[in-house]
Amino acid sequence: MYAIFPMKLKLFIFLFFLFAIVHIKASVNDKYLINNITSTNGLSNSAVLTIFQDSDGLMWFGTYDGLNCYDSKTMSVFRSKSPYNEDFTFKSNIIHKICQADNQCLWVKTFLGVARFSLVKREIEEIYTDSENYVVYSNAKGDSWVVNGSELLYFNTTLKRFVSLGNIIPDAEKCTQALVTDSGEIWLLYAGSSDVVCFKIPSFSVQKSIKIELEKELIKLHNVSVNRYFVQNDSFSFIDAENNLYLYDVAAKTKVYIRNISDLMQQYGKIENITSLQEDVIIAFHLNGLVSLNSSKEYREEVIDRSVRIFSMTKDRYNDIAWVGTDGQGVLMLTKNNSIAQTLELTRLSPLLKRQVRSIATDRYGGLWFGTKGDGLIHIPEYEKNWGKKEAVELYSGSSRQALSDYLPWENDNRVFSIHESQFHDGMWIGGTNANLLYFYSFEQSRMIKVEGFDTKGNTVEIKGVYEEDASTLWVSVNMLGLVRLKVDFKGNRILITDQEEKIISKDNNDVYLVFFSMANQGDSVLWLGDRGKGLVRYNIKDNTYKLISFQQKLNRPVDDVLSFCQYDENKFYIGTSTGVVSMKYEEDSVRAISYIGQEHGLSNDMIHGILPDKNGFLWMSSNKGLNKYNPMNGRIHTFYGNGIHIEEFSDGAYYKCPYSGRLFFGGVNGLLYLSDNSTAVYSPFQNIVLRDFWIENKRAFSPNYEEDGRNGWEIDGEKVFFRFNFIVPDFVGGENIEYSYMLEGYDADWSIFSKTNDVTYSSVPPGKYMFKVRYKRDINENNEKILMIPIYITTPWYKSPLLYIGLVILLFLLVGTILHFFPSFNPVDVFVGKGHIDDSKVDIEETSQEVMYYGVRFTIHSVEQMDVLEKFVAIVENNLDNEELGIPFIASELNLSTRQFYRKFNEMTADISPNEFIKLCRLEKAADLLKNTSLSILEIISMIGINSRSYFYKEFIKKFGCTPKDFRNTPSLGDETNDRK
Repeated sequence: MYAIFPMKLKLFIFLFFLFAIVHIKASVNDKYLINNITSTNGLSNSAVLTIFQDSDGLMWFGTYDGLNCYDSKTMSVFRSKSPYNEDFTFKSNIIHKICQADNQCLWVKTFLGVARFSLVKREIEEIYTDSENYVVYSNAKGDSWVVNGSELLYFNTTLKRFVSLGNIIPDAEKCTQALVTDSGEIWLLYAGSSDVVCFKIPSFSVQKSIKIELEKELIKLHNVSVNRYFVQNDSFSFIDAENNLYLYDVAAKTKVYIRNISDLMQQYGKIENITSLQEDVIIAFHLNGLVSLNSSKEYREEVIDRSVRIFSMTKDRYNDIAWVGTDGQGVLMLTKNNSIAQTLELTRLSPLLKRQVRSIATDRYGGLWFGTKGDGLIHIPEYEKNWGKKEAVELYSGSSRQALSDYLPWENDNRVFSIHESQFHDGMWIGGTNANLLYFYSFEQSRMIKVEGFDTKGNTVEIKGVYEEDASTLWVSVNMLGLVRLKVDFKGNRILITDQEEKIISKDNNDVYLVFFSMANQGDSVLWLGDRGKGLVRYNIKDNTYKLISFQQKLNRPVDDVLSFCQYDENKFYIGTSTGVVSMKYEEDSVRAISYIGQEHGLSNDMIHGILPDKNGFLWMSSNKGLNKYNPMNGRIHTFYGNGIHIEEFSDGAYYKCPYSGRLFFGGVNGLLYLSDNSTAVYSPFQNIVLRDFWIENKRAFSPNYEEDGRNGWEIDGEKVFFRFNFIVPDFVGGENIEYSYMLEGYDADWSIFSKTNDVTYSSVPPGKYMFKVRYKRDINENNEKILMIPIYITTPWYKSPLLYIGLVILLFLLVGTILHFFPSFNPVDVFVGKGHIDDSKVDIEETSQEVMYYGVRFTIHSVEQMDVLEKFVAIVENNLDNEELGIPFIASELNLSTRQFYRKFNEMTADISPNEFIKLCRLEKAADLLKNTSLSILEIISMIGINSRSYFYKEFIKKFGCTPKDFRNTPSLGDETNDRK
């Protein structure tokens, strides 16, 4: 099946608005989640009268103003006046029913009649006259029946019309529902009866001259009469005369008793529909919302949401979802709460809590502590019980305390960068900034105690890490002081520093290491320190020796800006940097092996703020753009969104593994989360990949015109053609986590890296036979064999065919031979080649490649296409320097290329520099220009070039220009070189 119409969203925009577009809320019952699909998603009207799911898994919503198709990402709308197809027209936009027809079509019922809608051509094939009273019923194959009062009709797929079988429906006024079984039988369901009337025909495609053989059967359904039926796809439920609720399996012809619901009907009123969701039963009441019958508690009633007025409810065929059509609230997507993470968004606790989380810890009493960059220290006692409960939350700034209900933003500097539970005292060590530098929270005294006597040497400092060697010795990493050993003495209600020693760590006795953002202990003798620009330090606290480890030269990448550190096993370590992850094996006091992991391997972003291992051996990496799961065994990476993960941008230092529960915590700009104990998403079976759109030279191609090995595709005429695919897996539960990989077999050398990209463009593809393939995954350890395969056959234009050229050459030789025969002195070379042509050809050959310079980087150009790509690339970089998202995925998307295609095209033009290095070069050159030609502050300039780390900017600027930005601005001669390089 193919798309209705495309709505291309660039990946970064989709991710940014993901949680704003589809409103996700917990129901009154925490077992369920309700996703609200509204006009924000493109729904044409908030009154949803009917819902249907087609054979590809796409959802169709019939509203009070149009037909809608939803694929989990985009919404397509069809109305009587459609901008997408001028010939498309319904008699009415009020859609009452949708069901499957044969040959990839749908039946769409309005109050003015029944229309047959083609999913391939996206148009109405026919509107059937005199069908205003038709009620169409069909199965998943499209076997279709119509009930029209007492008349029974079927749709003949050969004649393409409804054929009447006569007025044969007994007691038609009591027939309130019907369903069509997998074998094509129609079951007529009667209110006030205990029997079902079944009709069957041998075929839906008989010729007109052949008389149809109609079979009728009476099925005894129940021992008492049935009052109401509720149909769901190929099964139904019913309520008998005694108000007992049963579920009925049509295939097995068995029924299951649920419970008597007299009390519910009296309390909540009219029922619109009933369905099962896993083991529970969901009842949709017309005026009183959704109620669950809990199977584990003898189907006891549990309210889900009573705030909605309901028109319809449909069970998803492939996922555990109940789709609910409402009056005024759009579509509700009801699912069981199987989140892999629990997220605490700070603004939900208080709108005044707006600062990012920078440190996390738990205590032996079940409490959760996390430090913020401005809102102080937050404590949730017994966090499992009090998660999200405002009344339990406490806030601290130094020794000051506020209850959340009374919270007013602190007036002093209240950033908290490190929290460490004491192993020798009953409390927590808290590290912050000058105003509240080092504190100890005493559980015994239930208060904060200031650690007195810390000498900052007149610097503005931040404590980034704390390690307890023994009851009186602390090791702290302090920005601008480096590694510091403190001797502390507990004296009554005071804690005093009795000795302070700064450990000098330097390279060649002049390059001192002072900016450590991460600190982790290995056993009781080794501290690992991550420096912002100089790599790692392995420090032995027993003998005060250290080892300096730089990765930059070994990997030829700027990976010495260390943000996070993770010990994976005894000798294996993973280091998160501002430009990717470094894997290191350290044995016998030396680095034995290192490797790099970056965006080109599947990371969502290169800035890695935290790395933690789970109990299954997988690594979770928090980044500037999502949470990545990495399998060290095979190198697979998967980025998670949704499933309870409602933080997209994570923060430095905010990662922590609880020693009591093993839970993994990560903090970010809007709160923090912890992964559930199994850290594994619960997925439905794999669904097929659906091709939503195919474009040739910016024109949508509707119907395939080529077939190979039983697969439909397209034959395209052209020398070098442009075409585009848009595809989707309509997974409405785990779709946020799906990543795709694709290749054009015969053109691409290998599969692309897995990514969220579901819109792929190819340009300048030469004639030949190709096979476009797409696969997907939802996690790193899934084995999914679902592959979409589409044959593409590009033919050579007739005027470029080899036979035509051969014929022209033969004709030319015949013509020349004839002329020479009659005019022996004629020289054809002078006529057809011309003087000087050989010399000109030499010049043309020499000019087929040329070198161009941008920002001092040499590019070798071999074709007009390469020059076009390079010029566009440079323009995109120059126009987006202030965009922090500027990187390879962003540029590839702007160029309508895959990441891998862009890498290949860029590397064909230069091997001197990577795309990311070129971006950094442009940013630094722009900064130099602004320093020389404007009076903007350095912080303003940093913001204008899209760099979010002041220390990183200074380090890279000094590395390039040999001086600080301030000195560069104050030295006139330094600016001349910069202008010359552009």
